[in-house]
Amino acid sequence: MNEVIFILNYESFKDRLFDTALKTAPYADKIWFRIKSESAAVIFKLAKELRNILPDKYLILSERPEIAHILNYNAVHLNHTCSKLICLKKIFTKLDFGYSAHTIAEIKEKQEFDYFTLSPIFMTDKPYEVKPLGVIDVSSINKKIYALGGINISNVNSLKNKGYSGIAGISLYKYLESIKKLLT
Repeated sequence: MNEVIFILNYESFKDRLFDTALKTAPYADKIWFRIKSESAAVIFKLAKELRNILPDKYLILSERPEIAHILNYNAVHLNHTCSKLICLKKIFTKLDFGYSAHTIAEIKEKQEFDYFTLSPIFMTDKPYEVKPLGVIDVSSINKKIYALGGINISNVNSLKNKGYSGIAGISLYKYLESIKKLLT
């Protein structure tokens, strides 16, 4: 477990989006630009600017494979509302496809995806009830799985040797440099 996906959530970082991206880029292996509720034009404009300021970074875009493809992003992250993945993979052959899972059964059911986030692992602040999964050993699953949800400097070590490819999170930006050192 050594990879870090920083989730650059538009709603959280709207006013300091690009500054946050630049500050976290040296410590995050991948940056997932999570933007959902904006128009395609706004998503395209912001995603293009992000690619321009981070031309060599592994970038992931939420739910918009056509925009990710045009802007040379590396991956697109989908959820249960996505279209048929088999069709998307035939059209967007250079993209990796990720999936937001909330159970191990869901990961096993969606084997065609390239990687998964599994959440929430720990308690996290949400405007709805959260039921953390706790530390689950995923080493028997032959897929890239990133632990997500409530991960911080005090609990990240409990995820080591559990089969995760790495961690993902929005609030990781606060201590990303320290967490990256703990993982390497």
